Amino acid sequence: MNNNEGINIFLLIFAVISICGGLLLTNVFIYSPLIGWLLAGFCLIMNFTYKEEQLKYRNRED
Repeated sequence: MNNNEGINIFLLIFAVISICGGLLLTNVFIYSPLIGWLLAGFCLIMNFTYKEEQLKYRNRED
């Protein structure tokens, strides 16, 4: 696994952690699930755009 795949995996894991963390902190802060889902959505969007750039770069090399 190279460095680029590590970044993709990190973003996916961080998205899952932010959803779980938002749901766990519901008793502390009422809007924490919303913040967790928004943060996870941002991470997933960043992951998809980063992966798209990787695929474009890989196609240029071929």
